[in-house]
Amino acid sequence: MGMVTSICMEPIKRRRVEKDLDDKVADALQERTRSRQRTFRSVNSITMRLPRFKEGLRDIKEIFDQYDEDSNGTIDNEELQSFLSKLQVKMSQQEIDNLHSYCDIDSRNGIQFQEFVVLLCLMYLLFGPDVTRRVSEFESVKLNYVFDELIDAFIFFDKDGDGKMKKRDVTHRMNEASHQERTPSHITAQLFKEMDLNRNGKVNLKEFLYSMIRWAGLETEDDGSNEASP
Repeated sequence: MGMVTSICMEPIKRRRVEKDLDDKVADALQERTRSRQRTFRSVNSITMRLPRFKEGLRDIKEIFDQYDEDSNGTIDNEELQSFLSKLQVKMSQQEIDNLHSYCDIDSRNGIQFQEFVVLLCLMYLLFGPDVTRRVSEFESVKLNYVFDELIDAFIFFDKDGDGKMKKRDVTHRMNEASHQERTPSHITAQLFKEMDLNRNGKVNLKEFLYSMIRWAGLETEDDGSNEASP
């Protein structure tokens, strides 16, 4: 009976972890919006940066490969502990486990590359640039650049500033430039659907980051798959 109860409680616990971290991310995004000027003023300005996003993601891939000591495409729990200890961020083991769970998209043990990008970006947002300096002093400027622009791209779409992008936000941003033709509704709907990984009608920063990794095209170099792009 105890085991059954534990299994039933797991989804509830995961939802609580998701909400708690979503709230912390939303607070950090709001603070960032108050303290910084807007980076992007149109969807086209974001699309034009995709090649630079891709270059930045390649830099992160090199760092990922350093910690993936057995080169199996996954940073296992022991390798992850080594990585997190280098960041010197004050987090309890439970908080580390929660963050790991939050970034996990496929329920596999360890951290795959896409999850590593999301994990590192969230750590950068929540704890500041010391995180990237401790990861790589040499590469910290490049890491800061790519994370700043990925986060600011999300803020551009998050019109309400609550850390949850809605379909109407995407539709509005795709059509707000007066000189361009209106984007067909089925295209904006498909774009939002690609981002809304858990199909709850909202897109958080984590889901947006996974989508940007796909659209930048880095995955296709590794697995030969073809992903849709904005």
